[in-house]
Amino acid sequence: MKKFITIISLFLIVANFSCKKFLQEENLGGITSTNYYTDTKGYESLINSCYGSLRGIYDNDPYLFEYGTDLTTRGDQEAISGTLGDRQTRAIGLNEYTTLAADNSGVSSVFSACYSGIQRCNTAINRGASIPGIDPALAKKRIGEASFIRAYYYYILAENFGGVPIVKDEINTVITHFSPGKEQYVYDFIISDLTTALNSVDVTTADFGRVTQGAVKQLLALIYLTRGYKSYGNADDFTKAAQYADQVINSGTYSLLPNYTDVFNPSNQKSKEIIWSIQYDPTSLQKNTVTTNSVGNDQNILFGWRLYKEPGFTEGDQTYGRRIADYMPTQYLYTLFNTTKDARYDGTFISQFYAVTDATLNGKPVKKGDLRFYFPKWDRPFTAADSIALKTANPNVEIITFPRWKQDFNNIGGAEKWPMVGKFYDPNALLPGAQSGQYTSSRDIFIFRLAETYLIAAEAYFKLGQTATAADRINVVRARATIAGQNMQITAADVNIDFILDERARELEGEYKRWFDLKRTHKLDRAFQNNILTKQANPGGILDKYYLRPIPQIVIDRDSEGYPQNTGY
Repeated sequence: MKKFITIISLFLIVANFSCKKFLQEENLGGITSTNYYTDTKGYESLINSCYGSLRGIYDNDPYLFEYGTDLTTRGDQEAISGTLGDRQTRAIGLNEYTTLAADNSGVSSVFSACYSGIQRCNTAINRGASIPGIDPALAKKRIGEASFIRAYYYYILAENFGGVPIVKDEINTVITHFSPGKEQYVYDFIISDLTTALNSVDVTTADFGRVTQGAVKQLLALIYLTRGYKSYGNADDFTKAAQYADQVINSGTYSLLPNYTDVFNPSNQKSKEIIWSIQYDPTSLQKNTVTTNSVGNDQNILFGWRLYKEPGFTEGDQTYGRRIADYMPTQYLYTLFNTTKDARYDGTFISQFYAVTDATLNGKPVKKGDLRFYFPKWDRPFTAADSIALKTANPNVEIITFPRWKQDFNNIGGAEKWPMVGKFYDPNALLPGAQSGQYTSSRDIFIFRLAETYLIAAEAYFKLGQTATAADRINVVRARATIAGQNMQITAADVNIDFILDERARELEGEYKRWFDLKRTHKLDRAFQNNILTKQANPGGILDKYYLRPIPQIVIDRDSEGYPQNTGY
């Protein structure tokens, strides 16, 4: 009997997913490919499981995408069930780099989730045309969708691990050895898959979240932009990146929302700005009957600090949601915003916190609605007189100024409190009472949105030496972000790669882009300059090996011929 996912020794050993529909989980435990994926209905479930497999990347907190950058560091992590487990080891390795090793669970979970998803896509691609009774046009479309998802997985793998094996066939037998390939060939394969997808998928879809031509062109733009920086890149890579990005911009299918905050309104997840997102739904916030894990995501809770432990706040209240300090903004991130001009500062961060329940503080009463924490804007004067006036009006307030927006460990001496990233807030997050111990979100995770398309185009035009056009693309994004009565337009003279990276930081904070941005532009040294913990751990500066992750140890151990480790690990 052929199983849907054969557990091959190298790549599928960690992941264990049940098939998931677009928005709702479907338990198909025990179903085999031989008796299920034999008709159109079964094949549609297989395609939906390709989409659902993407949750395996983002449900498990993609630490690889945020830690160790100039924007995100680690806060004081919270013990789960009385212990930190390996969460702190994982975080330190990825953020500080010096202890990053092949047994890091953050590395192995992403590696395994990618290959598990690839196997689903391989099955869908290889079987699509032979499903009895399937409409050939539908089969072509679905094969295109699976090809796109497979390409996205290989992009994640190539950027993090380099020349990984290209597995493109459905695997039904145990394989004990894979040989690594050249990274160049992985990119060639990605482009081939995306070419198939572009010629197969719909321009638009009523089924929000399915792959469309806009999503394919966006990923093609990103792939060509990324390859253009590499030694094996083609001379026309940046040209193609600009062309594909502009095709998305000029398609008429997508548009920027009027206000930055509109994009992240929890009730507005299927807007014209979103090109492609990973789908969740409140009905999916139940434990997976196979893995006993929630099938939501944690994007809403990771970018914060433990407010719920302070007097006037409770763990189960939904006003601010439950927050933990896994992802802490660096001080450098805040300095990228002109708070007088740029609406994205208040659209990204929460700077004032009001008590949600009555409490006692130092023997004195706290009333619901009292201002409890206030973070003055980093770039505006806040005098002693300002402090006295605020405390007089709000006797229970704690004022925390910019110099203290740091960790309180490693002799750093900060407050371990800071303006929280609030744009991922989910009022429907699962809280105690619904299912004890789970705080997951059912908000979609935006992978591609139009504002980034403009910034991809800008970067490509900059690399082509067309700085005026690059400035034009950036100015579209900045115009939306400008506070009324202010001006943030730039000229060609302002455009350089650091400005583009800064603009991406202002627009895309927390959207799981940053490590890829620094890797692509070979600017990982920005983390070693602006991330306190990374800088402390690396007095000698960045090492070349940090531009790749180690191959998971479990892969090496189970390879019958000894899978090679990345250089330096």
